[in-house]
Amino acid sequence: MTAPGRTRDPERRIREIGRAAADLIAEGGVEALTHRAVAARAGVAVGTTTRYFASIDDLRRHALEFLAERVDRDLAELADGIASADDPVEYLAVSAHADLSDHRTVLAECSLEYAGLFEEGFRDLALRWYSGLSEILTPYFGRARSEVLAMCLDGAYFNTALTGSPPVPARLEAAIRALATMPDIAAEPDEDLST
Repeated sequence: MTAPGRTRDPERRIREIGRAAADLIAEGGVEALTHRAVAARAGVAVGTTTRYFASIDDLRRHALEFLAERVDRDLAELADGIASADDPVEYLAVSAHADLSDHRTVLAECSLEYAGLFEEGFRDLALRWYSGLSEILTPYFGRARSEVLAMCLDGAYFNTALTGSPPVPARLEAAIRALATMPDIAAEPDEDLST
């Protein structure tokens, strides 16, 4: 029987567990993830987390998918904003600075990418931001410039996570503006430099 004032809503419970697990990963890395820690953060019994996620690997995958869904929402917001911006470079710089100023966003993105570094099964989730950002920027800056912009902004996330402070807005905009005007060179096949 359900306790008074509480209804059975497995989907809501799974979302709460996912949010708690994602927050723990963003705060302490994937190593911080345990059923007990997630249960405490979500305000549920440990048995509830193990009922929905039998293994810690299942729980980790769900948490990283939760983080990737945040990335998708952020990318959709960026796509809408840049489409209506008078100056795409300025909009991208302001948006990037806002994200880089949000410590939780920075840690969540870095945690997602970190997981993809060491586990092939998470690579698709880890690359979602880079791939999505490249696609959004391509109509404005071309393919090569967009990929370089996405790579550099990836680096800005890691640098911000390590230093604890985002780039100065004027420098960030200047860097984006410089990359946005570089030659849009098509990818060249790898050359053998050994000869």
